[in-house]
Amino acid sequence: MKQLYTLFFFAFLFMNWSPSVQAETAQNDTISWHTNYEKALQLAKSSNKPILLFFTGTDWCGWCNKLEKEVLDTPEFIAEVADKLIFVKLDFPMHTTLDPLTKKQNEQLQEKYSVRSFPSLVVLDPDQQPIGITGYRAGGGEQYAHHLMKIINEYSAYKQQMRRLGYHNFSGKELKRLYQKAHELGLTEDVNILVSVGVNSDLPHFFLAEKYRIFVNSGQINEEKTTSLKQQLLASDPDNKYLTHYQVAVIDFEACCEDMEKDKIPPSKAVSPLVDYIRKYGAEDTENLWRLNMVISQVFLDKNNFEEALKYAESSYLEAPASIQPDISMAIKNIQMQLQAPN
Repeated sequence: MKQLYTLFFFAFLFMNWSPSVQAETAQNDTISWHTNYEKALQLAKSSNKPILLFFTGTDWCGWCNKLEKEVLDTPEFIAEVADKLIFVKLDFPMHTTLDPLTKKQNEQLQEKYSVRSFPSLVVLDPDQQPIGITGYRAGGGEQYAHHLMKIINEYSAYKQQMRRLGYHNFSGKELKRLYQKAHELGLTEDVNILVSVGVNSDLPHFFLAEKYRIFVNSGQINEEKTTSLKQQLLASDPDNKYLTHYQVAVIDFEACCEDMEKDKIPPSKAVSPLVDYIRKYGAEDTENLWRLNMVISQVFLDKNNFEEALKYAESSYLEAPASIQPDISMAIKNIQMQLQAPN
C-alpha cells in the first residue's frame, strides 16, 4: 500500500510540473513578431525591454530571407533572445500590397531611423532611442544573438555610467569614451553635458576642441565666443603637442567644405585650413601629413582641378607608409589619365 501511495505521489508531482515545463519550452520555440509598432512600443514600455525593428522586403530581398533562414528563425537565436526583446517586422514588399496604415507606418519608421538598405535591424530602448543598427552577418543564430546583446549591454553600461556622472570622479579618458559613445548614439544633450564636464578634466584639450566643433557645426563659427575659444585652444598648445592645431584645422576645413558645396567659396579657400596646418606643422606631424595631402587632392579632383589634385597626391605618396603607397600610386595614375583625356 505504501509503495502504491508513493507511485501516486510521484505521478501527481509529474502531472503538476510537466505543464509548466512544456509551457516554458513552447514560449521559447518561436518569436512573436509584431507588425503594429504602437502596440509593440507599449509592450516594450510595460516590460522595460528593448525593441528590435526588422526592416525587410519579404518578396524581393534575398539577403533578408537569408537572414531569416540562417539567423532569426533558428532555435539558437530564439533560445538566446526570444524573452529579451520586443520584435517588430516592417515589410516593404514589391509584389504584394500592404494595408495603407501599415504601409504608412513602415515608411515613417524607415525615414525616422534613416534606414537606407535591406535588411536592417534597428535596436531601440523603450523610449525609442536608437542604440544600434546592424544588418546581415554570417555565423548563425547564436553569434548573431550575442552581437545584439553586446549592443544592448554596452548601451546599458553607458547609461549606468552617465547616471554616476554627478557623483563619480571620471578620468579624462573615461569621459572621452563616454563622449564618443554619446556622439555615436546621437545623444546631443549627453554630448553637451560631457563636454562641459570634460573641459575641467585631465584631458581639457580634447574637450575644448569638441566644444569648438559644436559651436562651428551649429553655425556659430563667426561669433565672438567661437573665435575666442579658437584662440584659447591654439594658445594652450603652441607646439601642437596634443594635436590641437590639427583638430582645429580639420574642424575649420569641414565647415569650409559646406560653404564650398553651396558655391560660397572656391576649393582653394576650402582647403586653406589644411594647407596652413601642413605649412606650420606638417614636418613634425608626419602621421597625418600624407592623409591631409590626399584629402586636399580629393577636393581638387572632385572639382575637376586635376593639376592641383595631382600635385597634392604626389606629395601624399612621398610621405605615405610603404603599405599605402601602391593605392596612392593608382590614384595618381587615374589623375594623370584625366589630365591627358581630351576635353
